[in-house]
Amino acid sequence: MVVVEDLNDPLADYIREHRVPGLMPVGDIRVFPSGVVMPREFTNYVERVKNFTVRPDDVWVISYPKCGTTWTQEMVWLIGNDLDYESAKNKLLLQRFPFLEAVGIISSEQLRGNDDDDWVFNADTISFTEELPSPRFIKSHLPVSLLPDQIWTVKPKMIYVTRNPKDAAVSYYHHHRLWNGYNGSYPIFMQAFLQDKLVYSPFWEHVVEYKKLENEPNLLINSFEEMKKDLKGVVRKTAAFLNKTMTEEQVERLADHLSFGKMKDNSALNGEEMIKEVKQRCGLDPSDPQLSFIRKGQVDSWKEEMSPDIANQFDVWTEKKKKELLANVKN
Repeated sequence: MVVVEDLNDPLADYIREHRVPGLMPVGDIRVFPSGVVMPREFTNYVERVKNFTVRPDDVWVISYPKCGTTWTQEMVWLIGNDLDYESAKNKLLLQRFPFLEAVGIISSEQLRGNDDDDWVFNADTISFTEELPSPRFIKSHLPVSLLPDQIWTVKPKMIYVTRNPKDAAVSYYHHHRLWNGYNGSYPIFMQAFLQDKLVYSPFWEHVVEYKKLENEPNLLINSFEEMKKDLKGVVRKTAAFLNKTMTEEQVERLADHLSFGKMKDNSALNGEEMIKEVKQRCGLDPSDPQLSFIRKGQVDSWKEEMSPDIANQFDVWTEKKKKELLANVKN
């Protein structure tokens, strides 16, 4: 049963107050049983998400935000579509691999564009996804408890992606600067991350819910760090999970296609035209290199932006959460 409570908290209020009105909404409510933070708009769609019809040949990519989702989506879509690079180049990832619950978190007129804009944000993403032909490739950031009920009986393939929370937090900060127009304090944003006041938080509970399912044959867990260290190995592992055979030459080509430089320059992935329009409409700095959808793609980039004090707080928080949540879960 889904229960909703208002998120009445000084940190959440601060995040709400320090953003550009008209951009993406921030956290207003907690949705139980998981306690995930969501915008109030999501309440209009939660039952449709829960009752979404799942197909056995669906492929889902799920993560907490900023953990390598886009990278994984492109890899999975190409593996699942027999390395059809031409279609991948000519059709936006948002259309090939829709973000299921986006309609419930992107309510802003600024982001929906005009009637003639070819933006998937204009769509009811739940209906858009329902109507796709099989096999469908579906993205979500939802915790286990808010996924469609049929996922647990139909058992489609699911790939969950994890990342060092310090890197995820720094990336989420820049994501908020772009998509929410966040103009508040960096240290306060980090406190909001640590205290689970941001959309899709709590971080560790999100991760652990999926880690508890890692022995399920229809779930594969990859990490951002693993992809950076051995991308070809992750490609092979993911292809095997999806029951696809790839030659070494095909693995090499896909790994090259998935390199950070090519991902960042890929107009089907980087959202640059949409971002340019949003910056113009909302008065954001068009020259700021941090205000991009695919930003750095590095491991341990937190070291460049996180003070020793904040980094230590993340370490203490991680150890505390591991003791509380991971005691009986394989690390």
